Amino acid sequence: MSQRVELIVARSDGLLWQDHYPEAVESYRRATEIDANAVEAWNGLGWALWETEGDAAALEAFEISLSIDVTVQGLGGRAATSRRLGLISNEDARALLMAALTIDPDYIWAHREMGWSYLEDRKFVEAKSAFNEALGVEPRDVNAQYGLGRATLSLGEPEAALTIFNEALTDAPRHFSLKVYRIIALRKLDRNAQALRQANRLIQESPERSSGYIERGLSLIALQRRAEAIETYQMADAKLGPNNAILYWYADALSIDGRFEEALDVIDRGLALNGADYSDHLLKSYIALELKDYPLARKAAEASLATGIDDPWAHYYIAITLVHDGSALDGISRFGRAMDAGLPLHRVGAFARELISAGKYVEAAQLRLKY
Repeated sequence: MSQRVELIVARSDGLLWQDHYPEAVESYRRATEIDANAVEAWNGLGWALWETEGDAAALEAFEISLSIDVTVQGLGGRAATSRRLGLISNEDARALLMAALTIDPDYIWAHREMGWSYLEDRKFVEAKSAFNEALGVEPRDVNAQYGLGRATLSLGEPEAALTIFNEALTDAPRHFSLKVYRIIALRKLDRNAQALRQANRLIQESPERSSGYIERGLSLIALQRRAEAIETYQMADAKLGPNNAILYWYADALSIDGRFEEALDVIDRGLALNGADYSDHLLKSYIALELKDYPLARKAAEASLATGIDDPWAHYYIAITLVHDGSALDGISRFGRAMDAGLPLHRVGAFARELISAGKYVEAAQLRLKY
């Protein structure tokens, strides 16, 4: 690579590090036009395109880079972009990242990406290990601290997670997601009054973002202040406009307050938006069950399963609808599927009550004996 190209790449790197992404793209492209085999330019272009045009454009640059020479940046970029595009599994992405780490064991980005892929796969122990590896390279890396806190929280260690989030916030006091998860950790510790204060502060700092309102509402629910929680979601709905997450928690709060007809209207609004997922359908199924609209409850639960998430609660709700539609044996069979999928054991008694309410006393007794 000529000195001229080296200087252009160095300038491009500076633009990238200062978040001047469109200018970085233009500068890296100039370097590749001068020297089509400038691997560093293609790698830098990949990262800049990731910020400006997304994964597909970035992947093309990383593929060109790897066709010239194998580098940790090229391997890491291919792993991340291909994974996000759904072209490879998280496991295959980790294989590429491990290849990068065999070249450079201190490539912190690969350690972090390993952690995030494990977290996405709900492999929390492995995620925690990967983020710790990243912190072994750079102890104050905020992204790795954040990931470690998330993994620790998911492992049911909210006190330890809170410590991690607080330490990370000393280095990154404006990091929005760290603040959100600190509130979640506080709620997990039943420190709801403190969580409420932090949520109020988050709303003041970022009134245009939904997380502060959601956390405020959840903190109020935990404090048995349902009316204020509902008012919070109403305010957020009016201020932010249609938002899946706000409408989900708004409907949930109305359900907790026993206002099921209103809750159904709200969750239907959420389901009409792009981005609705299995949990929205699942909440609708629960609301319909409370309204004793069993056909609607089953339809919503089936829609939840149709998203590809095999949630045990969806099977459980379908089991209840089958019992009340006169198909108790099918309902019991479906309840078995729910249990196999991970439904909590305490739901056995609740389902037995459904059987008894449908006049299936013998079946209820047999259910108790089985579980």
